[in-house]
Amino acid sequence: MKRLILIYFGLFAIACSNPSSENNEVLDYESFANSLDSIMALDQGIRKKFMDAMQANEEIEFSFYGEMNRIDSSNQAWVINKLQKYGWPEKSKIGDDAARAVFLVIQHAELSDIETYYPQLQALADREEARPVHAAMMLDRMLMYQGKKQVYGTQSSGQLRQDGSWVIWPVENPESINERRKSVGFTDTVEETAASMDAVYNPDEPLPNGD
Repeated sequence: MKRLILIYFGLFAIACSNPSSENNEVLDYESFANSLDSIMALDQGIRKKFMDAMQANEEIEFSFYGEMNRIDSSNQAWVINKLQKYGWPEKSKIGDDAARAVFLVIQHAELSDIETYYPQLQALADREEARPVHAAMMLDRMLMYQGKKQVYGTQSSGQLRQDGSWVIWPVENPESINERRKSVGFTDTVEETAASMDAVYNPDEPLPNGD
């Protein structure tokens, strides 16, 4: 009887130590990519409305931000659920469009989510399984949210001026910023990026805390 009990508990321990079949699921890349088509449309559609209103100098109603937050929250819940289960998928398995959609959803998420998933994106970029410019943009946004200087000058803010005008968030080592941008695949300069955002670029821009 003792031997039977020991065998039973030994088998029980082995069963508990192995992941369940649910945890060993393989992501259906085709279905995942197809779902991201509609997510991308929602993400970019609401932002196109925002940009069109800004360019037309129209007043942005408060309800608009609520709609954007609702869309972003829904997109993030779905995508983050997949990333938690399977990790950030390789570009070669889901295609360029779907890879861009995953990037945009996390790029528009909270700092804690960006901090969680940026290392995965950077690791894929290092293996050419994600676009290095996406990793660069996410790094810049993470640094901006952390109150630090950005590396590639991709992020702007309307909170650095009392009049609310847009400014490129402060950058580190501005003398070499365009070389850094080129090294990861950007085809425009930080000055050109600023112009496209209708933002001011000051290479000596200090951080809000004065650093």
